[in-house]
Amino acid sequence: MGSLEKQVVLITGACGDIGKATALAFAKHGACLALNDLVSESGADALVSEVRRLGAEAMYFSGDVSNRKAVDHLVSSTVDKFGGIDVCIGNAGIVQPSAFLDTSEENWNKHLSVNLNGCFHVGQAAAKTMVSTGRPGKIVFISSWVQDVPWENLTAYCVAKSGLKMLAQCMALELASHNITVNLVAPGFVNAGLSGRLFKENPGLIDQAVKMVPLGYLMSAADVAAAVEMLCSPAAAYMTGATLLVDGGNSLFLRAKNS
Repeated sequence: MGSLEKQVVLITGACGDIGKATALAFAKHGACLALNDLVSESGADALVSEVRRLGAEAMYFSGDVSNRKAVDHLVSSTVDKFGGIDVCIGNAGIVQPSAFLDTSEENWNKHLSVNLNGCFHVGQAAAKTMVSTGRPGKIVFISSWVQDVPWENLTAYCVAKSGLKMLAQCMALELASHNITVNLVAPGFVNAGLSGRLFKENPGLIDQAVKMVPLGYLMSAADVAAAVEMLCSPAAAYMTGATLLVDGGNSLFLRAKNS
C-alpha cells in the first residue's frame, strides 16, 4: 500500500480485537494514530505503548461515539494534536443478541445509537475537518455481512448495519467532490471481537459457523485489518460507496441453501 507515514488515522473502538489489529497494522506504516474507545486512559496504556514500540505516534481519547459532544471533542483533539485527519475508521460497535419478540426498546436504541449513530457522528465530524482543511480523505466503516442478510436473534444489529451501508453510500455520493472516499468492510464470522465473545459464551456455535464457511475456517481480527488497509491503499483509489465483503464465502452458503 502507499505510504501512510505521518498520515493521521482516527480509529474508534480501538481497544477491541479488531480495533487493536487495525491500529497495529497502520502503526507499522508509521501513521499517527488517534485511538478511541470507552476504557480509561490507563486501560489503553498497553495498546498505546505497543503502537509506539512500532515507531508510530499515538494518542488515546476516551469517549462514547453515540455522544456527539464526545465525538466532536475526539475530532478536535485529534486535529489539535496532529493537525488534521487523513483516515477515519468507524469500528466501535456492540451486539446483544435477542429474539425479535423479546427485543427491548433499550436494546433496539442502543444498537442504533452505537452502531449507526456513532458512525454518523464520527464520519460527519471527520469529513467536516477534511473538507475545511482541503485534505483528501478516506473513511472506512466496519459493517458486517448481515447488512444484507437477515439473521435470527440479531434484528437490531442487522438493521443498524444495513442503515450503516446506506449512510456510507450517501456520504460517498456527497463527499466525492471533496476527494473523500467512503467504503465499508463487511466481515463474516470473526473469531475475535464481538462475535468472538459470542463463540466463547456458546462454544457449539463455532462448529456451526465453520460448517457454513466454504473456506473452512473463521477469519481473524488481522484479516479484517488487512481489508481496511486495502481500502486505504492506492488499490482502492477508485472505490467509493462500496462494500468489501470478506466472509470466506459464508453468504454463498446461504444463497445455495435457499435456492
